[in-house]
Amino acid sequence: MEKENNFPFPQADDFEKVVSLLNIKEESSLKNKTSVSMLLGDIDSRQVQYYLSALMYLDIVQANKSFTSKGQYIRSLGFSRQIVELARIIVSKDVFGTVYFTEKSLKVKMDRNDVIEVMKEFVHFSSDAMYKRRSQTVIKWIEWVNKNF
Repeated sequence: MEKENNFPFPQADDFEKVVSLLNIKEESSLKNKTSVSMLLGDIDSRQVQYYLSALMYLDIVQANKSFTSKGQYIRSLGFSRQIVELARIIVSKDVFGTVYFTEKSLKVKMDRNDVIEVMKEFVHFSSDAMYKRRSQTVIKWIEWVNKNF
C-alpha cells in the first residue's frame, strides 16, 4: 500500500469534512472520536478514522492526533488561503497530481477506470476492490479542487 509520510492512501471522499477537521476549535478534540463524529455530521467511528488518516496523509496531523507545523500554519491562514494551500498539497501527491494535471492538459474528466490505471502506477493494493474504493477518494478530491479553482 502507498504510504507517504508513513500514512496509508486516504479513503475519505468528502473533502469538506477534511477542511472541517482542519478548523476544529480545540486541537485536543481530534483525540475524541465522539467529538469528531459530531463535528462531521454524526458519522460512525470507522469513518472518523478515515478522515483523521486523510489529515495524516496530507501531513497536517501527526499520528498522536496533534497538528503538524504545516497544519498549524494552514490553520492560521484565512479561509481562502487555506483552500489554496490544501489544493496545492493535494496536487503535490503523485496520484492526485497526475490525475489533476492530465485532466487539465487533455481537457477531459478521467473516469474511474482511468483513475485506477494511474493509481496502479504509484500505489500497490492487495485487491481490485481497494483500488475501486480509493479511486472514489481521488475523484472526489479532484472535484473539490476543481470546484474551488
